[in-house]
Amino acid sequence: MERIDAVITWVDGQDPDHISKRNSYITNKNKTESTNTSRFNQVNEINLVIKSIFKFAPFVKNIYVLTDQQTPNIIKEAENWDDSYRKRLKVIDHKEVFRDHLEVLPTFNATTIESMLQYIKGLSDHFIYFNDDTFLIKPTKIEDFFINKKPLVRGRWASQPDRVWYKQVKRIFFPSSKKKWGYKKAQALSAKLEGYDKKYFRTFHTPRALNKSVLINYYANLPGLLNEQIKYRFRTPKQFLSYSLINHYSIKNNITETTSRIQLEEVNYTKKSKPNKVLRRVKKAIVSENILFLNLQNLDLLEVNTLEKVIGVLETLININLLKKQS
Repeated sequence: MERIDAVITWVDGQDPDHISKRNSYITNKNKTESTNTSRFNQVNEINLVIKSIFKFAPFVKNIYVLTDQQTPNIIKEAENWDDSYRKRLKVIDHKEVFRDHLEVLPTFNATTIESMLQYIKGLSDHFIYFNDDTFLIKPTKIEDFFINKKPLVRGRWASQPDRVWYKQVKRIFFPSSKKKWGYKKAQALSAKLEGYDKKYFRTFHTPRALNKSVLINYYANLPGLLNEQIKYRFRTPKQFLSYSLINHYSIKNNITETTSRIQLEEVNYTKKSKPNKVLRRVKKAIVSENILFLNLQNLDLLEVNTLEKVIGVLETLININLLKKQS
């Protein structure tokens, strides 16, 4: 199979310039959970995401980090890496991928940014999209992402929300819920755009295998759809998920493969969660033969002691020597 690249979207939400820029666009009208500070914070997880790809997906050629006028500190570390690794790590600015849509920048909307990945110059036709909190924790092979050059989509069919009676009752008694962005809602909307009115293929926070040419051709035929999608600086329930939309299009046209084997441990930490439970789940995922992927959301909310333990466990697992080889 031809080259496979990886793309990671990343932001340093604690950067004062980014905070100032973001705050200048927040109004009472768009102030929602999508502008919550924790959504933009990071604890250098991306360093481990990158190293996990190098270690557990050696077939990946280039790793593109897509960001907004920022540079992750791993780039400084990479100056001491062997060229076989250093040259494969590339930082791409939003202005490059939004080059034909500069009027929508700056954007603080992951849903908008995800819709533009295919416009990274030099990106391979087959690529894998990672969130900056999703790690590989076991050795993987190409067939974990692509089958006979077709993207492998991990998920399960679920009923459209408007087909589920108790969700309809909730919307009657809690009408404000209609105005909130939701991961499953956005997937359901994506499915409807491709004619799936009764069900949708629900995916989770695994790495996502995608085909660049399919994405480019799809939006080339529907430029108005893309223009409407990317105009929002913060997430809104009006938006679909680009990868989910293309998944449903590809399923309908038999140009993708699907599997119900998720092989993911997904931990969404909240202030109500028990900190030690996060550590236990991470350790359990590492020893589980079936789990390839680990998604850790809101790590910045963890107390420092527990966070250090979680990071320590991952660093031990993902330990890889990237340094220049001694001559």
